[in-house]
This record gives sequence, structure tokens and C-alpha cells, in this order.
Amino acid sequence: MKQGFEAKVTTLTNSLDLERARQKYRRSARLRPTIFSILATLGIFGGISALFVGLVFVVIHGVLSGDVTFNRVGTGLLIVAIPMILIGSVFLDEIEVKK
Repeated sequence: MKQGFEAKVTTLTNSLDLERARQKYRRSARLRPTIFSILATLGIFGGISALFVGLVFVVIHGVLSGDVTFNRVGTGLLIVAIPMILIGSVFLDEIEVKK
């Protein structure tokens, strides 16, 4: 009798866990394209704008030869821009279009 009761409880628990997993997958499947598109937009356009701002800062450093801040920030922006664009393109590939 005890084994039959435990088998029924285990079956119910497994079916509840399966249903929770399905609901979680459905929620994440709906949110994924939106989140990926936002991250792709931030990555790509943020990287491109970091390139332009970095170039402007390096040009300002060229005009103001005694300045160190514009040189460091401009160099940092130029270095960070390439990985941002690459990460944005990865998120762009992750957007699933269902037709």
C-alpha cells in the first residue's frame, strides 16, 4: 500500500514539474526576440557611436597636446567599440523569426 501511494505522489510531482517547465519555456520564448533585439540595437549602435566619439576625442587630444584625459577616454572608446559591435551582431543572429 505504501509503495503504491509513493508511486502516485512521485507521478503527480513529476507532472507538476513538467508543467512548470513548459510554462517557463513559453514565457521565455515570448520574451527572447524582444530582449535580443534590444541588446542587438544597443550593441551595434552603441559600438558605432563609441567609434565616432572616440575619434572625436582623439582629434581633440591632437589639438590640445597637453591633455591626457581625452587621449585615454578616446583610446578606451575605440577599443571597446569593436567588441560591442561583435556582441550586437551575435544578439542579432539570436533573434528568431517564425514565419
